[in-house]
This record gives sequence, structure tokens and C-alpha cells, in this order.
Amino acid sequence: MFSTAAVLPLVARLGDFLRSAGEQAKRAVASGAVVAPDAIASVLEREMVGWNPSIAGREVLDAETRRAAARFLAGVAVNVVVGKKEKAA
Repeated sequence: MFSTAAVLPLVARLGDFLRSAGEQAKRAVASGAVVAPDAIASVLEREMVGWNPSIAGREVLDAETRRAAARFLAGVAVNVVVGKKEKAA
């Protein structure tokens, strides 16, 4: 399939986006706002524009996958920062 070394840059960058999502969630909590994963995902998706990772020479991030990745990372960040039971629907 592909080597671990081939995916490490992708995983590292996803970690950067997860950190960004966590910071957004923390700011929302601090301001008393409702922490909505979909809102954070929208911001992340915009941050990801222009990021075109590849593995073994193949681009791996189309628009649908970018949207799904942003929503996944936003959901994880909100679950860590706020907790699963307390987050906005």
C-alpha cells in the first residue's frame, strides 16, 4: 500500500488542524458561546484550502474528503475541550 514515512507529513498537518480546532473550541468556551463542531469545521475547511497533500505522488484530498476531514477534526476537538455530553448538537 504505502509506507508510514509516506503518510507522516499528512498526519503531522492534520495534527496542526486539530490544534487549530481545539484553539477555536477553547475560545468559544471562554467567550460563553455555544461550541458547534460544524462551525469549527467550516473554519477548518477554509484553512485547508490550498493544502493538497499527496501520497506516492497521488493527491489524496478532494473537496468531499477535505470537508469530511474538517468535520472529523472539529468533532474530536470539541469532544476533548467540551466533552461529548455537553457539546451543541
